[in-house]
Amino acid sequence: MDSDERSSLALAAVSSALAPVFRGKLCDILLTTRAPRTFERHAVLYDLGETDRSLFFIRSGVVKTGTITQEGREIIYDVRKDGDVVGELCALDTSRRDRAVAVEATGAIVIGFEEVVATLAGNALLLSTFIGALSGVLADAYAQLNRVVRGDVSHGLIAVLKTLARKLGRPNGSLVEIDAYLTQEELAQMVVARRERVSTALNTLRRSGVVHYSASGHLLVDLEAMDRWVPGS
Repeated sequence: MDSDERSSLALAAVSSALAPVFRGKLCDILLTTRAPRTFERHAVLYDLGETDRSLFFIRSGVVKTGTITQEGREIIYDVRKDGDVVGELCALDTSRRDRAVAVEATGAIVIGFEEVVATLAGNALLLSTFIGALSGVLADAYAQLNRVVRGDVSHGLIAVLKTLARKLGRPNGSLVEIDAYLTQEELAQMVVARRERVSTALNTLRRSGVVHYSASGHLLVDLEAMDRWVPGS
């Protein structure tokens, strides 16, 4: 893993930590009476280097966040759905250090960062909750970063699939269906590994009965089997 990728992973950890703290009560205060903008599949909500400091509160659809390395390789930080927010890294800099792309048709409410800050400053309880939530999720984000840096593709893939199942999953019998179509290349961009290695790991999990595909091409995961799975099983 080169320094460009390590830097991207560190930023991904910060992004994962920041995103949850913009949800909940803050959303209730900010989003009342506002109408969402519509973004078609593959539309870019914002891109690297842009200077507009706005957050995008997702009301419907699915959005992936990430970056493009100097070598032209895409890395996906996260996949987010309705109730989530993207664009939170604008809190770090005036120039965008990540990008967001609609995985499917998406509706999002766009709010300027300055308005978010003003809302927090005017509500002491909300600000305290915000800081506490930020502290709590940073540890989880950096644990994820350490796992990826170790280069454990199989367990990295399992961790990504568990996250997707939690965020996008819906019950399908005894399995959980990840309710969005994701290519093996996109999975590789989330694991931060070559597609070939992720494909091999995915096939291994399929042979073990941990992962399946639905008739529509969605991934089906057996969460209990994932917890029991060990390499070579």
